[in-house]
Amino acid sequence: MPKLKPSLKSTETYTEPNFLRLLSVGGDHSSDPLVTIEHLSYSANATDSKAAGWSCLTIVDSEAMSHSDAVFIAKSYAAENGIPVIYECHAD
Repeated sequence: MPKLKPSLKSTETYTEPNFLRLLSVGGDHSSDPLVTIEHLSYSANATDSKAAGWSCLTIVDSEAMSHSDAVFIAKSYAAENGIPVIYECHAD
């Protein structure tokens, strides 16, 4: 099961080469936040189909949903794809 970690501070760096970033923006009593879930991965070696460096695949793009639904989707995707960590980020 993937670990859910809080957002990193701007002075910290990601320590995992393969993780999900769950970003939620806004939301209040009357509306759900907009959620974006991205799969970020780093590869030091280039292949025929992929360049070396960071890649980002957007799983959910600014969809309104509850926090519990967003965490469920992120955990399910991470478990199915062998992703060890989910970084959770919040923006106002």
